Parts: sequence; C-alpha cells; structure tokens
Amino acid sequence: MSQEIEPLLPREVWLASLPRVFAAAGCLIRDPEGRVLIVKAGYRPDWQFVGGTVDLGEDAAQCAGRELLEETGLTGEAGALLTVAWTHPVGDMPHPAVHFLFDFGTIPADSPVTLPAGELDAYRWATTEEALTLLGPTRAPRLAAGLEALADGRTRMVTTPAGGF
Repeated sequence: MSQEIEPLLPREVWLASLPRVFAAAGCLIRDPEGRVLIVKAGYRPDWQFVGGTVDLGEDAAQCAGRELLEETGLTGEAGALLTVAWTHPVGDMPHPAVHFLFDFGTIPADSPVTLPAGELDAYRWATTEEALTLLGPTRAPRLAAGLEALADGRTRMVTTPAGGF
C-alpha cells in the first residue's frame, strides 16, 4: 500500500497559514520587604507588571528594559527569565499571546517612580497576597510561577485560559 504524500505548499502560503502570536515582556521588581511593584493602566480593570509589547527589532529582554524606563522612569537590565506565559485568544484578542517575565531584582520602595501621563494611573508596592488578587486571572499565575522560579532558578511555563497580556 502506498501512502499519498501531500505536496508542499509554496512558502508564502505555508507562512500565511501559521498561527500568529502577540509578544510582550514584563518586569518582576521587588523591594527589600519582598513586595512587588505593580502598575494600573486606566484602560484595564486589573493591575499589571511593568512591561508591554515587543517592538519590531527588539527581543523580549530589551522590551522589558525599555518598558521599565518608559513606564516608571527607572533603569535596569533584565535578569533571569522567570516565566513564559501563553494565553489563548479571546474576545478582542484574535491571536494567542506569549508573555516573558524577567527578574529585575530588588530596589528601594522609596525609589522615585514617574508614570507616563495618559497610560498609567497608579503604581504600588503590593504584598504577594495583594498582588495575586490585584493582577487578576491572566497575570496572577505569572507572579506565582515567577516567585517559584526565583526560589529554585528554574524557568516556568504558564498557560492561562484568560486572554491578554
């Protein structure tokens, strides 16, 4: 019995058939007491990590560093990759999203933070318990996994049914 072999699609047709993903990166920043720096955008119900979408020409670590500066006025370099999170398409997000969470270490809670007007409304240093509630169902699993990764040095993969970055 011979098996029929499907002909290969032309490269441009094959590439167009592949799923697309949105890519984003965030910063896990702690203060000496172990609280987590989170920010509140006016256009989202839940709090979020400092971070944003990856721009053309940059990698995820570069994105996280750029977003740190843009969203807080702080400078820092991405440390260890803590989590890679996958969220499924939902609602106004027609594609899955992949989010990289990097360790940005510890900074004093009284470090001056400058929020960009019109993008972020507030920031706060939240205890782990507070942050797990405030981050909502898409981001809270990233925090839990990120803290586990900090403890044992092993990057975590997180999948959540809730969509978004």
